[in-house]
Amino acid sequence: MASVTTSTDQPVPPILSLVAITAFGLIGPFVFLVSPVIAGQLALEWHWSPGDIGLLMSVELGGAALVSFPAAFLLRRFSWRPLTVVASLVFVGAAVGSGVVARAGGDATWLIPLRFIGGAGGGALSVVCLLAAGRSADPHRAFACWTGGQTVSAALGLLYLPRLFEHVGLAGLYALLAVAALLALTMVTGLPAGWPDASGVQHGGGGQHGSGSTAARLNFLAIFCYYLAISGAWAFVGVPGLALGLTEEGVGTLTAVAMFTAILGSVLATLSGHARRRDAYTVGVFGLLLACLVALAFPTGRGGFIAAVVLLQVCWSFLVPMLLAALADADDGGGLVILSNMIIGGGAALGPLLAGYALDYAGTYVAVAAQGAVLLALSAAAFIAARRRF
Repeated sequence: MASVTTSTDQPVPPILSLVAITAFGLIGPFVFLVSPVIAGQLALEWHWSPGDIGLLMSVELGGAALVSFPAAFLLRRFSWRPLTVVASLVFVGAAVGSGVVARAGGDATWLIPLRFIGGAGGGALSVVCLLAAGRSADPHRAFACWTGGQTVSAALGLLYLPRLFEHVGLAGLYALLAVAALLALTMVTGLPAGWPDASGVQHGGGGQHGSGSTAARLNFLAIFCYYLAISGAWAFVGVPGLALGLTEEGVGTLTAVAMFTAILGSVLATLSGHARRRDAYTVGVFGLLLACLVALAFPTGRGGFIAAVVLLQVCWSFLVPMLLAALADADDGGGLVILSNMIIGGGAALGPLLAGYALDYAGTYVAVAAQGAVLLALSAAAFIAARRRF
């Protein structure tokens, strides 16, 4: 993998670049990835309804999406590393404030705006990571590392957060987020210092695939529908498990194990990135993901439910790098990758909200799975159409 070069600094060693992308990339999406145990704790500790839980998660993810354009403006004009430090400190401040509110009983009047600010800080970090990964010589590998880091951190969170909640409640989650952001700051020199030169990296795409192309619009639609579907399905995946007799801790353990096995999906994405039939593999995994939703909606027993959760995570971690790398193929100036953060954040924000209200209305996970299945079908169709036009 070639070094990443920018208009304002010397080449960043590829290993250091991948470590930085991985470290900063796991901060922003962490709450989304561990949402099953957070949703359970919100209901247990503060007695929030599914709709209220979905609203809180959507506000945080919405902040991550809306920050995309301001972050792009600043990143084009100023050095990335100081901006990354500022975004990290904003994230830390919001996390500390959220912890104080959580210790005081979880007043939504204060918690919701604080989580919006925290989401914006994490979203700015995601923009930097996506740009650095998308402009690398091997976007599939960079995006797979980005996804893999999130997978490992989320697995640990799903495994140990329920135990942490027993002692300090939700305040412990926000303290953990603050510490993680401070630790990531030690890797800031691994990020490019400024906006990449077009000549600094090699791309799979050509100039004819601009941001206004049909392929680009279809790629955006595929990513948006995908995150809309998967975020809603994942946020409440514990519901059918609890109906089968699993405990909250049992759901947390299962989702943690599933996250660890999801590393396989990232590895397969790396290996399949340059395969001649990579598009066919991607469509096939879409089919497996649809089958997982059906199995979650109509579980035949605990064994079937466990298998569906594990396979869902493997498919998830395979598809994310594939979808983002397909977009990067059409991106020469970095603009598409910036927009992808807004698309990802918007889909991930709306997903739990829609799923939560669907669950409130129907009272069963079948509604959540049906909604997700339709969105996944739209995502797969958009991906196929985009690749045919690339």
